[in-house]
Amino acid sequence: MKILGIAGLFLLTVSGCTKNDETAADTVFPVITLNSPVNGQNFAAGQPIPISGTISDNNYIAEVHIHVSNISTGSLLMDMHLYPAASTTAFNQVITAAAGVNYKIQVIAKDKKCERVTHNS
Repeated sequence: MKILGIAGLFLLTVSGCTKNDETAADTVFPVITLNSPVNGQNFAAGQPIPISGTISDNNYIAEVHIHVSNISTGSLLMDMHLYPAASTTAFNQVITAAAGVNYKIQVIAKDKKCERVTHNS
């Protein structure tokens, strides 16, 4: 039974959506903290892989996307969308490890101004 590995990569991307008075001064990006899994953590086939963390913004989190894909095939295994409408939120999802599969976990957060932060693991 092969053990899967989770490798880390952190990537920030930015895009702007609105320029109204309420969000014009918002220059602070959302902050994503991935608590689990940790970089390089291995899981045996059949074992649950917890995906948990927090997201905060100085103003408002409009959207959160959690994507889990198979690195080898590119298949999207989880596509979760959350709309917290708050300045902080937590997420906690679980997938089950399959034999011989390496996973890419991507968490994307957008604030009210649509400033976007992506965290890849």
